[in-house]
Amino acid sequence: MRIVFTVFAASTHFYNLVPMAWALRAAGHEVCVASQPDLLDTITRSGLTAVPVGEALNLAERSREVQRRPADQRVYGSGYDIAETEQGKLTWEYVHTVFSRYSSVALDLLAAESTVDDLVRFLLAWRADLVIWDAMTYAGPIAARATGVPHVRMAFAMDHLARMRAIFLDLAARRPGECHDPLAEWLDGKLARYGRDFDEDIVTGMATIDPMPACLRVRLDLNRLPVRPLPYNGPSTIPEWVLPPPKRPRVCLTLGQTGRDIRDNGVSAPDLVEAVADLDVDVVATLNSGQLAAIPTLPVNVRAVDFVPLNELLPSCSAIIHHGGPGTVVNAVMHGVPQLIVPAKLWGERVTARVLANEGVCLSIDPEDLTGQTLREQLPRLLDDPSFRDAAARLRHETRAAPTPAELVPELESLATHHRTKES
Repeated sequence: MRIVFTVFAASTHFYNLVPMAWALRAAGHEVCVASQPDLLDTITRSGLTAVPVGEALNLAERSREVQRRPADQRVYGSGYDIAETEQGKLTWEYVHTVFSRYSSVALDLLAAESTVDDLVRFLLAWRADLVIWDAMTYAGPIAARATGVPHVRMAFAMDHLARMRAIFLDLAARRPGECHDPLAEWLDGKLARYGRDFDEDIVTGMATIDPMPACLRVRLDLNRLPVRPLPYNGPSTIPEWVLPPPKRPRVCLTLGQTGRDIRDNGVSAPDLVEAVADLDVDVVATLNSGQLAAIPTLPVNVRAVDFVPLNELLPSCSAIIHHGGPGTVVNAVMHGVPQLIVPAKLWGERVTARVLANEGVCLSIDPEDLTGQTLREQLPRLLDDPSFRDAAARLRHETRAAPTPAELVPELESLATHHRTKES
């Protein structure tokens, strides 16, 4: 088969796709990855073939521009959260506004006409058999429908969009004849350029590959394909200092790539570093030059590194402090490391922290409540109470029981074959 992965130009979203892409390639299939030009170097450094589509996305710059708009013209900070779980807030007006904002602002930014047009042309010229698309990259299913190619969605975090979509459809069913559907309208407008119509498969794919731990999977009536997460942290080298066992508890502190590159996520690197300065631990903090410049003096128990692969660092760690991003969560879960989450405000990090706290593997501090004192109280608790390590080991075992990407390959082959048979 010829399989096209497609993802908008964000390295963390691409990293999520890499293990599945390599599993398909190792099984003998032709695989390439289509994205905006500013991701091409990242794709090729993974050993995969890159296909440029559309114009450069310049996500960091565009995200900052969107955040300068009035609240009713942006997603983050608008008061309408796609990860909202409080039942009292989930009214028709609230859910309708969530999809109006996401489709007109966030999703539209990632599915420009030039991107979709180039992807359509490539799918036809390359005679693609299957499209696998990152769950925020709607250029994928639009182009797949335009060309008649089967398409599968791949979740990158808790599936809040599909969950909110199910809530929307349930509320709409109670309002016959008066239900404007902003997401369907947006997708229908995109598809009309190719003479195609909207259906619900465009929203959630013919199937959804879900690499999240079972406790972080949203339970919906979808064709969901669980897969074991295999952390990919990009091209990396293992530093020599990582390998010797630490003499006292080692703690990783990271705000993730998103916290560096896209927007202020409400978590302060100087505050976190100051808070751990007098604890009897060795801290490895992944901080770039900008974050380091904001720290007057680096404590003696803190080693600052611009990058270290979490997949190699975490086996030696007793705990990790982070922002709740899905890539960091998955790395920690796969290595059975207890987590202290100071949740960002990007994609339901508070919900993730709450679920993991209920599993007994993490403690959470809201950014608004973060002080040196709260961190100094919570981190020793995470390190000293064996229940956190035991729960993390259990969750690691459960998560590793999911099918590997290689074991999922026959299901994807079957889906593409079935579609060809049905269409012929």
